[in-house]
Amino acid sequence: VTAMMSHPTEAWRESHFKDIITKVANIELYYKAIQFYLDYKPMLLNDLLLVLAPRMDHTRAVNFFTKVNHLKLVKPYLRAVQSLNNKAINEALNSLLIEEEDYQGLRTSIDAF
Repeated sequence: VTAMMSHPTEAWRESHFKDIITKVANIELYYKAIQFYLDYKPMLLNDLLLVLAPRMDHTRAVNFFTKVNHLKLVKPYLRAVQSLNNKAINEALNSLLIEEEDYQGLRTSIDAF
């Protein structure tokens, strides 16, 4: 994983990367992979996040995306993991819905979670 991120033009292949990253024991590499995707393949970020979701600290991920001001980019990920009923995920998604003035979506989100 580290070699692929260090040499993306020669070594990185999306499907291969996603297969390997799920087998990594070091969770810190998940967050390095997230930063790598933000830098090089931001449109594929949600796919990576969904693969990593079972072992990821979602609160940490939400804090990271809030800090780098890319919360809107990961809205599909937030919707996908909202069923975990994590406070940080719910608040982040609800704030995005308020910002987008999607009050029906906000009502649904609040009622469900």
